Amino acid sequence: MAPKMISTDTQRAFSDRVQQPRRSAISRRRPAFTLLEVILALVILGAALAIFGEVMQLANQNAVGARAETQAQLLATSLMDEILAGSIDDSPANRQPLEVDDGVRWIYSVSNGTATVEGVYPLVVEVEQDVEAKFNPVKFRLVRWMSTTPEGSEASEEADANSQQQSQQSQSQSSGAQQGGGASGGAGSAGGSQP
Repeated sequence: MAPKMISTDTQRAFSDRVQQPRRSAISRRRPAFTLLEVILALVILGAALAIFGEVMQLANQNAVGARAETQAQLLATSLMDEILAGSIDDSPANRQPLEVDDGVRWIYSVSNGTATVEGVYPLVVEVEQDVEAKFNPVKFRLVRWMSTTPEGSEASEEADANSQQQSQQSQSQSSGAQQGGGASGGAGSAGGSQP
């Protein structure tokens, strides 16, 4: 038997089929990242996470500092109120411990200043954390102006001033009545003798 001759069209179709899987394998290849692109993306992600971690640490430090400042302000106000109420003496005190339920120890100082204005003096209460200076302890200072005259003597001074004023008024009224009373008394007696 003689070999059959295959037409050129058939040969072309057959050769296209044989070569077609190779082309389709190449054309079906999905686009992917190269190793360099993956490494670059990981470096960018790592840098972003490091920056985010620093920002979070800074925010945490600021929150702790704000909490400590608020705590110091509340302690100083409370201590000043206790001094004004009389439960704590307002005599000078230096670095006395405060009883606080906190992880950090707190201390307070009380001092009396001098003023150029007569009748008042500044009462200074300072509250601070009892930690080393390298940890930057929080301090809060509260100043209240106090009267040098006690409240009881101030009230008695006002009462004395009021009584003096009343006595002066009564004296002026009585002296005015004596002067005016002589004239009216004469007229009254003259009027009484006519009928």
